[in-house]
Amino acid sequence: MKRFCIAAIAFACLLLAACGGTAKRASIKQPAAQRLADESDGVAAALQAGDPCLAATRAKALRSQVEAAISAGSIPVRLATDARAASTRLVSTITCTPAPSPPPATPPAAVAPTCTNGGGRAQQGDGQDNQNDQGDHAHARGQKGCK
Repeated sequence: MKRFCIAAIAFACLLLAACGGTAKRASIKQPAAQRLADESDGVAAALQAGDPCLAATRAKALRSQVEAAISAGSIPVRLATDARAASTRLVSTITCTPAPSPPPATPPAAVAPTCTNGGGRAQQGDGQDNQNDQGDHAHARGQKGCK
């Protein structure tokens, strides 16, 4: 976790160091540098909070913002390669491992039906399907699983 924070902080330092350069030194335009630094801080905050998935999402957003700033000319060509490499490296160092989903709910166990004769007593048959059993247990026969 600490190495991720270091990577995010290093990226922010790269951006801030590139701000406000002189004519001899290329620099990132202030508004773009501020946006990128804020996004980099968001990556670091998510990592410190123990949320690597949010950090990964923010790092990808940062990489997209770096690309947009390069395309817009806010990051000079001389710094573009380093900025692109730093943002790509940051994305590659953060691994989002989502929490495992809860196991599916198991259906309740099936309960065997209780078969009763007309008098409410539990069915007492010999398992033979003869006339006497049928007569004694005619009421229970309508229940599923009863004869």
